[in-house]
Amino acid sequence: MAETFYFEIIASDKKFYSGACEHVIFPAVDGLYGVLANHEDTVTAVVAGELRFKVDGEWRVCVVGEGFADVTRDFVVIVVDTVERPEDIDIIRAREAKTRAEERMKQKQSRLQYYHTQAALSRAMARLRVTSKYVKK
Repeated sequence: MAETFYFEIIASDKKFYSGACEHVIFPAVDGLYGVLANHEDTVTAVVAGELRFKVDGEWRVCVVGEGFADVTRDFVVIVVDTVERPEDIDIIRAREAKTRAEERMKQKQSRLQYYHTQAALSRAMARLRVTSKYVKK
């Protein structure tokens, strides 16, 4: 059995997972980060996308929004605005959110509105990308 570390995924509205973990892979601003036990300490920004983590030899998958990750030798805590399992995502609603965000991107917006729209588009695209990989139609 692989060496484990304590792992938590916390969203703005719930604790998604907490417990032992063998390996975690998450999307960061500069690419995918892979973490095993005894990893070097780091803090990094998390971007919307697919997060995978291995528990008892089995990979689990979720879609995360933006946030940050705190990595130490003994634990990893990921705090994000949203987290969902692929099977819980409403694909039609995600497509509609993507279309709305794309339309808003074409309009003149304040800088703050632009960043909110960009985040909504990124989140919708991540949801659709992950559901296309893991949800059977």
